[in-house]
Amino acid sequence: PSLHTDGLTIGKMKIFAASQQDIEQNDNNNDTDDDELLYPIYLLLGRNGWGTGVHPSTRLCLEWICSTIKDGDVLLDYGCGSGILSISALHMGASRCVGVDVEAEALVTAERNLALNGWDADGRFQGLHTREVLPYDICPPQGVDVCVANILIGQLVRPSMVAAIVTNLREGGLLCLSGIRPAQIDSLKRAYDDSIEWLDDEYAELSAGETLNCIETYGFDVGQWARLVGRKRVREVGDSSFILRMSDLAVS
Repeated sequence: PSLHTDGLTIGKMKIFAASQQDIEQNDNNNDTDDDELLYPIYLLLGRNGWGTGVHPSTRLCLEWICSTIKDGDVLLDYGCGSGILSISALHMGASRCVGVDVEAEALVTAERNLALNGWDADGRFQGLHTREVLPYDICPPQGVDVCVANILIGQLVRPSMVAAIVTNLREGGLLCLSGIRPAQIDSLKRAYDDSIEWLDDEYAELSAGETLNCIETYGFDVGQWARLVGRKRVREVGDSSFILRMSDLAVS
């Protein structure tokens, strides 16, 4: 998918396709655009269609990040694609982002985009392949403050992915799930209910027709998508049953 030359505004971000001049100069900074008080994001576009902002699920996640991330938060960006959500989180004050993807090409593209936007020098982004993610391994001992997973339902409900996400999120941390259809919400909730308390006021839906440039970019109507948000439950001291259940899920 392509981006309009004038850029695409989502939340507090304005997204541009990176030009050859951007790539050669590599001098983008982390300051807002004085005219519009928006953070510019420049993207090298990969072959897949996720992570540009023209897909409803990406827009739902990006809008949520712009209204949720606080200074010092650590973000787990599961299914990071282009890296757009990590870049946005760093603009909003995140101290560190860990991007995870199953595609090696996506990880390379994400790291290049983080560098293009000026976030490569201080080690605030780390890219990991899905195989490298282990329970309780990211940001130990507490886990990350926020996890965003923009992935299709078939992957999100896999027991091993549920375990990888939930065990690496701190108690009280926020989880944002998208890449899902409204009809799939109940199935997704069941997969995470044991660990997540759902925040119904954060639920949102968005259609292709409501998403700027979506239908024009894809050439067809990609339909209605949803965002589900919850908070990790706080366990009683000495409750070891959760660890046992997550251990079982991790190997299933």
